[in-house]
Amino acid sequence: MATLKHLQSGAVRPVPARLLVGRAPSSSLHLDDHRVSGQHASIVWTGGRWEARDLGSRNGTFVDGERLEPGKPVVLSVGATLAFGVSDEKWELVEAGPPSAVAEHVASGRVRIATDGILALPDGDAPLAEVFARGREWRLEMDGESRVLQDEEVVSVGGEAWRIRVPSAIEGTVAVDSGPSLSTVQLRFAVSMNEEHVELTLIHRGKETALEAREHGYTLLTLARARVDEAELPTGEQGWIDRDRLLRMLGVDANALNVSIYRARGQLAAAGLEGAAGIVEVRRGARRIGIDPERIEIVPL
Repeated sequence: MATLKHLQSGAVRPVPARLLVGRAPSSSLHLDDHRVSGQHASIVWTGGRWEARDLGSRNGTFVDGERLEPGKPVVLSVGATLAFGVSDEKWELVEAGPPSAVAEHVASGRVRIATDGILALPDGDAPLAEVFARGREWRLEMDGESRVLQDEEVVSVGGEAWRIRVPSAIEGTVAVDSGPSLSTVQLRFAVSMNEEHVELTLIHRGKETALEAREHGYTLLTLARARVDEAELPTGEQGWIDRDRLLRMLGVDANALNVSIYRARGQLAAAGLEGAAGIVEVRRGARRIGIDPERIEIVPL
């Protein structure tokens, strides 16, 4: 993900898909200086690169010391320096990866960035809500429901407002040799006799990837068993477990379940599994594992 660093203070700022720079309170990068125009400049992801554009500011936007022609985009590369109407206040583009989800706490301005396409709010230790990519859209999962999330939407999480910025669409290209995805892998659960140890292995095109055993493995195992047990039902009805019943089955509270699901998604995403957030699905307060029963294997350890 792209990141700007303020060279004078060392402050670091993630760059969403469209960053509006200016003195206006609504600006994504708010600069409180009279030499900065209300809507001064923009930095935009165009689907393969980052571009800066001056929006007709009075005192100009500068990239590597060169003043931009208003309205004319300039491609940004890592190491580029930018100044907005104030020549001695410079920002450097220190990373230039494609955009991801970014959430800003409205009251304090603190920022959280998605990791491997998954964002927990208010944080990973108490994930009351999750934002993640699915297909070509971003979704918000909260209060037992999942819905499409709009860019710049303000949501209340635990009574606190967060403004969430997401790319307008998830980009995708057809690959000749596509990697593992939730729709193509098999999952093997190896379970110890006392069920205190669960090992998870991803299998894709005959290649096995063993994941480090974690506590959330048992949560996934419980959901996997329910889906396998109901394999004879229509696909849409297989494996759903009411949240309160699931809490009793696991012997945990609601926050522990949320943490477990968040960490499971994160581990699979870090392992390179496309669509990893879908490993657990949510519907009307119920949960299920998001993989077909014929691709689930449960064996003794």
